[in-house]
Amino acid sequence: MDRLDCIETFISVLESGSFSAAAKRMGTTQSTVSKRIAMLEKTLGTSLFLRTTRRLTPTEDAHRVYEHARDIVDAYQLTRAAASNASPVPAGTLTISAPSSMGRHLLMPIVRDFQERYPAIILDIRLTERHVNLVEEGIEMALRIGELEDSSLRARSLGRIRRYAVASPDYLRFQPEITEPSDLSSHACLGYSRFGAPTTWIFEGESGRHVVNVECAMKLDDADTLQSAILLAMGVGVLPGWLVQQRVERGELEIVLPDYTVPSLPFNAIYPDPGRLSLRARTFLDFVAAHRSLLTSADGGYGSGEP
Repeated sequence: MDRLDCIETFISVLESGSFSAAAKRMGTTQSTVSKRIAMLEKTLGTSLFLRTTRRLTPTEDAHRVYEHARDIVDAYQLTRAAASNASPVPAGTLTISAPSSMGRHLLMPIVRDFQERYPAIILDIRLTERHVNLVEEGIEMALRIGELEDSSLRARSLGRIRRYAVASPDYLRFQPEITEPSDLSSHACLGYSRFGAPTTWIFEGESGRHVVNVECAMKLDDADTLQSAILLAMGVGVLPGWLVQQRVERGELEIVLPDYTVPSLPFNAIYPDPGRLSLRARTFLDFVAAHRSLLTSADGGYGSGEP
C-alpha cells in the first residue's frame, strides 16, 4: 500500500471529520480508508483517531502530524510539476474561518471567483463571530477583524474596516437630539458583546477624542442581528460599513454624529508559521489580498467613518 495514499487519506479524514466522508471525497470505499489509516498509525507508532460508534476524534498526535502531512503532499505536487516542467496546481481542501456577517455579505462573491479559477481547491468555510483556535480546530487560515492578541500567529494586513454609529429614523424621531457623543448617555445603546465589557465607544472630531462608556440596553454577538435590532428602532449601535451603505441610501438608517468619526478596525488574515502554509492557502491569501477593496471599501465613504 502506497504510503503517500495513506497520508492523503489521513488528511482527508481529518478535514472531513469521518471515514465515510473521506471515502466519498476520494472516490473510494470506507474499508479502504480504514485500512490506510490503520497502516499509517502502525507506521507512525501512534493512534491518530479515537473511534466511537458516534464520533471520530483526532488525537493530539493527529494535529501535529497533520501539519507535516500537508507539507509532504505539497512537496510531492511541486516535485511532479517540476518533473513535467509545469506550474504546480493548488488542490485539496482548505479550511478557513471568517466573520459571519462579512462572510455572508462580502466574501462569497470573492469565493465564487476563486473557485472558478481554482476548481481543484475545495473550500471549507467556517463562519463565526468568535476567535477560533486554528491549531485545535484544524483551520489553516482565518480572516479576523479587530486588534490581534495572539503573538504566536502571523498576520497579513488586508486593510481596515470602517464603522458607523447609526440608528433608525423611527427611533430618532421620538428621542432627544444627539449632537455630542456625551448625549448618548440618555439613549438606548446596543452593544456588540464580542468586544467585551465595559462597552466603550470612541469618537474623534475637531474637538479631539471622545470616549463614551456606554450602558447598553442590550448586547448581541452577531453583527447582522445587531443591525436588525437597530432597524427595529431598539436603539443606537455601531455597525461595519457593509451593513450601513444600502440602508442609509434607502432611508432605513441614519448616521448618528456625522461630524465625528468612529475609529476603523484592522482587518487581517492570520495563520501559523508562513513557511508551513500549503500552496492552496498561499493561493487563497494572495487572491483575497488582490481583491481586498471589495471587502474594505463597501461602505460608500460616509462622513462618520475613518478612511
